[in-house]
Amino acid sequence: MKIALASKSELKLRACRRAFAHVADAEFVAVAVNSGVNEQPLNGETIQGAFNRICALRGKVQDANVFVSIENGLFQEGGKYIDRPVVMIENERGQGLTMWGEGVAFPTECVLEAQSRGFDQWTVGKVMQEAGIIKQHDDPHMDLSGRSRAVYIDDVMRRVVKTLRL
Repeated sequence: MKIALASKSELKLRACRRAFAHVADAEFVAVAVNSGVNEQPLNGETIQGAFNRICALRGKVQDANVFVSIENGLFQEGGKYIDRPVVMIENERGQGLTMWGEGVAFPTECVLEAQSRGFDQWTVGKVMQEAGIIKQHDDPHMDLSGRSRAVYIDDVMRRVVKTLRL
């Protein structure tokens, strides 16, 4: 089974490998594709980014059996900003599933600061690191919740693969 991932991120590739560990003949292809959305996606832009990635991936890897796209982004929920991974998986016929993972609340003042600087270049993680709130801008989840961003992505990847019975 050839599994194409719409990213060259080691974190995302490891999540794919773990989610498909039960597939003996799994072959993974990681391809860098643009999400076409801001560096810090917000609300529907996160889902659009995952969709854009999967479409671009299909254009680059035509012979895959499974196409995977993972996009983290902020969602406004109940007056808070929650960062969640969105996983989109499709088969070669375009049938698939999109799921949201568990989220971590980001400080509103940091979200507003990143937004004022421009979500096209600034992430909330970069603002939080600059403010000394977190140590690593691309994994603020660890300092805010005690769980790595990788764990959140792994969890939702496994749920999607299990639900689709891949």
